[in-house]
Formats: sequence, structure tokens, C-alpha cells
Amino acid sequence: MDGQEVYRGSRDPSYDHADVYWLYNDSLERVGCAEHSLADHADMRVLWFHDSEFGTLLQEPGWTEQDELWSKLPRHVFDRYVNEEWTTPERFLEHCLCGPVRIVTPSMLVLRPIIYTCTECGRKSLRQLPGCKSVLQYLDFPDKEKIFFVDFDFKLHHPPVDSSVWSRLQRHDDGSSQEPVEQPVEQQQSVAQVSQEEPMESQHTQMLPLVLPPLDLPLEVEP
Repeated sequence: MDGQEVYRGSRDPSYDHADVYWLYNDSLERVGCAEHSLADHADMRVLWFHDSEFGTLLQEPGWTEQDELWSKLPRHVFDRYVNEEWTTPERFLEHCLCGPVRIVTPSMLVLRPIIYTCTECGRKSLRQLPGCKSVLQYLDFPDKEKIFFVDFDFKLHHPPVDSSVWSRLQRHDDGSSQEPVEQPVEQQQSVAQVSQEEPMESQHTQMLPLVLPPLDLPLEVEP
């Protein structure tokens, strides 16, 4: 399949959206799966595992893993991470919302986070702000070179030059996503569709040290 010699296992009954068969190499390692349409078994697509979670999600070879995010941070930022228990990418992103730095995980590519912005005090959060009248908008990406792709363990991932990830991030950034509301609402639970627009001009994300100011100031990246 796709130029690779693999072995197909039995149908996996745990999936009901399609007939799913796992694919194995000569060492009996699972390397992907074949999905057959329930309506037409000849309608099939093959999905491959890649070393990077982003590569697997986007079905793109060329994604590379790098050091953990913490290796790019000054000591005082790491200390705050430990002391204030920024134990997930979402908690770290919470402190970046007023600045240009963005943390992106595979799950954020599937379901774009929604930002709550208070119309009075200007605070931003991934959660409802108690006592605030909020405007909702999708997470934006004001500076492409300050986007950090990380997995749940904060391992940095670097996209290939022609990655489709840029077209996914471009979605909702045309201003149409900003919709004022009277009261905050819960994060939407719908899966974002892949943008059909042409990818943005790809650039390598330069890993620069972060400088974390007080909580009431935006997170910035040193030039």
C-alpha cells in the first residue's frame, strides 16, 4: 500500500464509522490503518503513523521532534511553571493570550480554542471570566514566527516547509470569528474542518527564548 509492503489484520470492531483494518510491517509493528467505507468497500483510504503526533494527524512526513519547550525558557519562567503548576499546554497558553506567543497542540488543530475577552477590563482567558461581560473569538495567531508546536509533554515539533498546518491556523483569522455575546458560553464542542484555502507561505518557526513578565502583562519573545 502506498509503496509499502504491509500486512493487514482483522477488522477492528471497536470502530463503527468505517471498516477499519490495522496494518503491520514485517516485525508485526502497527504502522497504520486502512479505512473502508461502509457503503462501498472499494472506497478506501490509508492512514500512516509518523514519529510526530502532528505528522500522524496531518498525514505529513517531515515533522521533527526537538527539545522540550522548557529548554528554550529562561530559568525564572521555568520556576514559575513549577511553582504555579503550569502542567498542561493549555495552562501555559493561558499566560500568553495578551501577547504574540502561541502554544499549539494537535488537539488545538482539531478543535480551535475559544478566547473570552472582557469588554471592560480587557482580561483574556480560555475559560469564562466570573463577573465579566465577554466577547468570544477563536484563538488568533498574531505572529507566525512565535508559534510553538508542542505535544502534551511539551516536546517541541517542527513542521516541514510545505506543511498544511499553516492553512489550518489561517482559518478564522479573517475577523469573521469575533462575535460579541451578552454572557460567556462554554467552549464549542464541534470539530473544526480543514481549511480549503491555499497554505500560507511556510517559514521555519525560530525557537527563541521566552521572557515571562508579571501576569497582567503579555508574554513576549526576545528578538
